[in-house]
Amino acid sequence: MKKPFVHIFANSNGKYVYDVNSDNIFKISEESYQILENGDEYNEQLSYLEQMGFLKEDKVKITEHPAGAILTEFYKNQLQGLTLQVTQNCNLRCDYCVYSGKYNTRIHSNKVMSFEMARKGIDYLFEHSGKTDILRIGFYGGEPLLEFELIKRCVEYIEEKSDKKHINYYITTNATLLTSEVVEFLVKYKFLLTISFDGLKEIHDSQRKYANSGKGSFDTVVKRLEYLYQNYYEYYIEKVNINMVLNQGNRYKPVSDFMKSEMIFREASITATLISNTGVKKENEVSSKFKEEYYYEYFKLLLSALGRVKRINVSPLMRTEFKTLQSIRGGKHRQGIGKLPEKWHHGGPCIPGERTLFLNAEGYIYPCERVCELSEEAKVGNVESGVDIEKARTILNVEEVTCAICKNCWAYRYCDFCIRMAGNETESIQKNIKMACENMRKATENIFKDYCVLRELGYDFETNYVKEYV
Repeated sequence: MKKPFVHIFANSNGKYVYDVNSDNIFKISEESYQILENGDEYNEQLSYLEQMGFLKEDKVKITEHPAGAILTEFYKNQLQGLTLQVTQNCNLRCDYCVYSGKYNTRIHSNKVMSFEMARKGIDYLFEHSGKTDILRIGFYGGEPLLEFELIKRCVEYIEEKSDKKHINYYITTNATLLTSEVVEFLVKYKFLLTISFDGLKEIHDSQRKYANSGKGSFDTVVKRLEYLYQNYYEYYIEKVNINMVLNQGNRYKPVSDFMKSEMIFREASITATLISNTGVKKENEVSSKFKEEYYYEYFKLLLSALGRVKRINVSPLMRTEFKTLQSIRGGKHRQGIGKLPEKWHHGGPCIPGERTLFLNAEGYIYPCERVCELSEEAKVGNVESGVDIEKARTILNVEEVTCAICKNCWAYRYCDFCIRMAGNETESIQKNIKMACENMRKATENIFKDYCVLRELGYDFETNYVKEYV
């Protein structure tokens, strides 16, 4: 009995087979679908694919991340960024925040990074980025603008050290402290500014409240956004991103309609994310109305790609969704035959520090700001001794914990599981991986389905060109 390493799926347009080794998708007949499902002898269509070099049985045999071979050189000369946790405190108390106490990750505290510690982190970055011309340096909280004076000192110090390196600064804020002085500083140094915002006033105010009064922050945030828009329009368009955190327990449409109705949002760069369930103590609720309205807008997004709906009529909250589809399947329509290498690793983990190392207020170094600070496994070093290369190697090769499962997974190439999903000491990787795997496979198959429909209706993923309908 033949056992090709494939995944079969169906949508309203027909049946398909995803060939794991070549990373190709083929439309197949109902008969071929049944043969692959039952493991029967190949018919003419499948035999032809086999003769062309597809439907191989090959799987990865040895788990080893290919980037492991360059770690020593990377940490010596090629670091690319640093994120400084200038404070663990915040002037808001948001229901879904990872510091809220509802997650097994971290909690708010009064811990503040000293300039001495920040300086050591900055020095480490410069000492280990000799072959890197462009660096990313960010400021993170809590609410980082609570420590605006520290941020200013850090930037002054970085500018003194930067020499010929180009520095891209970035910061994520709740916007309540964006005074004219702060904005002038951010504009001067061309900060990439991400502002957290929940949209509709009643929703935003119910979730993003001031710590000292319990009052909602909507009016203040909108006022700050309007100030940016009116006084620094070019900066607002080029450097400001509004990050919408969508609570799936609420409705989608009212938030979407609000964002479409206001000029400051219609012209803004917007990303939309769902409240995370990673490490949450009690899983967040999802309303049927949210799902219904979300998928309706997603359907309109796909129609807009085909020229059937004007983009202005698509929710601005959907702008990043199509980029995901393009990045995953774009450029893969006419791939070669190929096969999985014998030694490899799924695509989830990046080199710790490839984009940015995360230095927390206590001086510990982590792969990025998204990992659990309570996890000893996630620490890759400290500000005094720098990165422990062997710990970084262990994090990079996270698949070793679950390699027996991973090597047989059809979505191996698309896996995004990394140390950020591993939880803390009381939550093992094995406990979390089942849910993560199921969600990842489901999301990947849905992307495949949408890709196949769009491609057959005329969308050219190779040139992003919509062919004329006949």
